[in-house]
Amino acid sequence: MATTTTAPAATSDGDGPSVETVRTGGRGGKVAMISRFTLPTFIVAHLAHHVGIGGLQPLLPLLRDDFQLDYTQAGLLLSAQGLALGLAQLPVSALADHVSKRLVIAAGLVATGLTCLAIALVPGFWPMVGCLVAMGVLAATYHAPAASYLSGAYDVVARGRALGMHVIGGSLAFLLTPAIAIGVARYAGSWRAAFVALSVLPIITGVVMLLSSARLAADERRATAAERSGQVSALASLRSIGPLVGVALGEQLLTASMFAYIPLFLVDHHGVPSDLAGLAISVMAGFGIISAPIGGALSDRFGRAPVLVVVTASVGPLILLLAHVPYGVSLLVVLVVYGLSMNTRLPVLESLFADAIPAHRRSTVLGLYYFIGQESAGLTTPLVGRLIDMTDPVTTFTGLGVAGTLLSLLLLRFRKTLTAPRPAATVALA
Repeated sequence: MATTTTAPAATSDGDGPSVETVRTGGRGGKVAMISRFTLPTFIVAHLAHHVGIGGLQPLLPLLRDDFQLDYTQAGLLLSAQGLALGLAQLPVSALADHVSKRLVIAAGLVATGLTCLAIALVPGFWPMVGCLVAMGVLAATYHAPAASYLSGAYDVVARGRALGMHVIGGSLAFLLTPAIAIGVARYAGSWRAAFVALSVLPIITGVVMLLSSARLAADERRATAAERSGQVSALASLRSIGPLVGVALGEQLLTASMFAYIPLFLVDHHGVPSDLAGLAISVMAGFGIISAPIGGALSDRFGRAPVLVVVTASVGPLILLLAHVPYGVSLLVVLVVYGLSMNTRLPVLESLFADAIPAHRRSTVLGLYYFIGQESAGLTTPLVGRLIDMTDPVTTFTGLGVAGTLLSLLLLRFRKTLTAPRPAATVALA
């Protein structure tokens, strides 16, 4: 059924052409082409982005065997990519607020695919570190610009659902990338062939977006002087959501610090074969196909804060369960629930920022958020690896779970700090 509204049919995020997000006038009405194809395009781009940057974790057990790495050195590989991603977030996101976000994303996809090819040719550990630094920088070209672009394309009452559907692409990548990488590595007998296979989709998708973005760039609208004056209110909005976002960042830090070690944990603690353990990433992240759209829609209906409190407060207890449940169905259930919680959080947080931040500063502020999260995780990941080397995975994961549970209690303390506004519905998701 067509949706009719008296509100202006076009919205914009300050980067793209006006985006008609409504279908008007019943059967004879029409939806603008960008409204029809923007979200599917970004879902595919999200898929390609994570396919390009997602090979390291599932292939880490094979890399460890090839390069004879301990946990600390494996953590250095992970942190090289994570630290570079964090450092690049601010400049890349600020750039995306001044030029075409679509062009930034498209160029980043092509360069990410080329970096995958370079990784396949590295002769040793330190060249691998250098390539992962480059990949981290290129990875900064996607999330903040994409979330900013899409949050401007959809009204606040449909924004969570749109951003949640966007996460489907990333979740599909987390589901498929380990299977592709491990399957190619087993068939070819080398992890290097897997990185070659993972380079194909980002290169193709990036080239297609470059061609379409070059045609759309001339129509992009720039922020007006009145919009730029809204920066002060954005800072006030950030202060109002600060406690909730701060605790959510702390929980995210714990998740990121130990998430990459789960395949190694399964190998060393449960005896899972090295070339299969990476599939745990698929189990956990793939459920974003379900949880991200549902979480985003729930945040549109009930507000961002309640949904964010529930999913974030579950992190600590889930880490404790992961460390102590026996191998089998119970461990699989924990991985699934952990994946559901982890994937629900992202679209809700992105919607929360988009509700508070003016369009012409949205990419920069999102970049700041990703900068803090990535840099913290990049610094703590090798420290967690060092703790595992000094103790054992179960002891380290238990400590992280206890810390996460304490943060969950702190989050409950701030649960009433934010009351998400519920404006009248004026625009429907096309």
